[in-house]
Amino acid sequence: MRPRLLIMLALVVAVLLAVVIWFYPSNRDFGPANSSWNGLSNFVAEFEVSAISSLESLPTSPQGTALVVIAYSAFADPELESLKRYVESGGTLVILDDYGHGNQILDYLGVEPRFTNDPLLDPLFNYRNGSLPKVTQFAHEPPISGVDAILLNHASSLSGVSEDDVIAWSSRFSFLDQNGNSVWDEGEPVGPLAVACSMSYEDGYIVLISDPSILINSMLEMEDNRLFVENFLAAGGTSPQVIVDGSHLPPSPLEGAKDALGAVRSALETPQGTVGLALAMLVLMLAPVWRKNRGNEGGGLD
Repeated sequence: MRPRLLIMLALVVAVLLAVVIWFYPSNRDFGPANSSWNGLSNFVAEFEVSAISSLESLPTSPQGTALVVIAYSAFADPELESLKRYVESGGTLVILDDYGHGNQILDYLGVEPRFTNDPLLDPLFNYRNGSLPKVTQFAHEPPISGVDAILLNHASSLSGVSEDDVIAWSSRFSFLDQNGNSVWDEGEPVGPLAVACSMSYEDGYIVLISDPSILINSMLEMEDNRLFVENFLAAGGTSPQVIVDGSHLPPSPLEGAKDALGAVRSALETPQGTVGLALAMLVLMLAPVWRKNRGNEGGGLD
C-alpha cells in the first residue's frame, strides 16, 4: 500500500475515533452531563445548575449563589484563595466529601470541622446493607425542615463540629469502620455521628455533607434526599443560583480524551491554528507532486 494511502487511511480512522469520543455519553462519576446512575444530570436539570470547569469562573458578587464542590482532587493555593473570597463575600460554599480532599479546604479556611475519611456503617438503620445508612436524626430548625429521613451511600462522617451547627446525625447503632473489616471493633467511634453541618463564615455560609453520592441520579430521589438537598442549598436564607465545580471530580479516561479534543478544537479555531492546519493539508496534497518531480530530476533519457 502506498504511503500516501496509508496516511489518508490513518487520518480517516483518527477523525472517526475523535467523533465517537466527542459524542459518546459522559460516564464520569459525579459528572454534570452524566445521565447514568452515577452522574449529576438530574441534579443539574432539577436545580438549574451551572457547571464551571475552573474556580477562576466564580462570580465576583456571590450573594444569592451556592457553590457545590465535590472534593476528589487536590486544590492549588490560588483555588483555595478563590473559595475563601467566595464565601467571605456572601456565597454559600457546599463541600461534599467522604474520602477526598475536603479537609484541605477546611484547613485553609481555618475552621474546626473535618471530614473523618472513615467509612460510616450502620448495621440496623440502613437500606439493604450497612454501607447505605439511613439517617433520621435532624436539627429541629431550618435548613432541614420537612425532612424525615435521608439515605447515604458509602458515606463518612464529620468531626470537630459544634453541636449547634450539626444538621444531621447517624443513628446510635452506626460506627466508623476504621480498620475496614465491616464490623465494629473496640475503640472505633460509634453513633450518633455528625454527617452534615451548616455554619456562618464572614458574610457567607459553609455547608458540609459527608457523602457526595446524595446528589447522584440513583440517590437523589431516595427517601427525602431531594428535599434535604434543596434545604441545605438554601442555607443562606434564599433559593440560590446553584453552581457546581467540575474541576475536582474523579478522573475519567473518557473525559480526559474529551478535554484533549476540546483543547485541539480550541487551538484550531485560533488564526495560528487555522493557518497551521491549512499548511499541513497543503503539504499532504503536494507531497506526491514533489516526489514525482524529484524522481524526474534524478532520471534521464539514454
